[in-house]
Amino acid sequence: MKQLLIVVSLVIVGLVTAACEPTSSPTAPSAVTIPTPVPAPSPAPSRPVLTPARLSGVVSEMTAAGLTPLAGVEIYCDACGEFGHTQVTTDDSGAYDFGQVGIWLAGGGSIPILIFKEGYDVPSGSQGPLRWAQRYVTINGDTRFDFQMVRRG
Repeated sequence: MKQLLIVVSLVIVGLVTAACEPTSSPTAPSAVTIPTPVPAPSPAPSRPVLTPARLSGVVSEMTAAGLTPLAGVEIYCDACGEFGHTQVTTDDSGAYDFGQVGIWLAGGGSIPILIFKEGYDVPSGSQGPLRWAQRYVTINGDTRFDFQMVRRG
C-alpha cells in the first residue's frame, strides 16, 4: 500500500507540476514600431493656376540670305495673360512676347500655341483650326521659344 501511495503521490505531483509550467517561455514585450507616414506627392493641379512666367521668342524663316525674322506672324496662346485667350503679332524683328501678367499652367507645364501667317507653314507643327499650326511649348519659368516657318511652294 505504501508503494501505491508513493505512485499516486508522484502522479499527483507530476500533474500539478505540468499544470503550473507555462507552455512557452515568457518573452519581454516587443516594442511596436509605427512607421512614419510619408506624405503622398502633391498631385498636379487639375485646374490651371496663373503662374508668374513669360513666353517670348522670335519667328524667322530660312532664306538664301540666311535666317530672316518674320513680321506679321499671328500667335495665339490660350493659357497666356490674365484671362487667357491672348493673341499677339510678331513685330518687324520677328519678336513676340506673352506673359507680362503670367501663364495659366496645369500639370506638366506644357501649353499649346497656334501659329499663322498666310503663305507659310510650321515644320513639325500639327494642323490646327483654320490652317493654324499648333506647337506645344513646355513652360519652366520665363521661357524663350524661337521657331522657324517655311514659305509654301
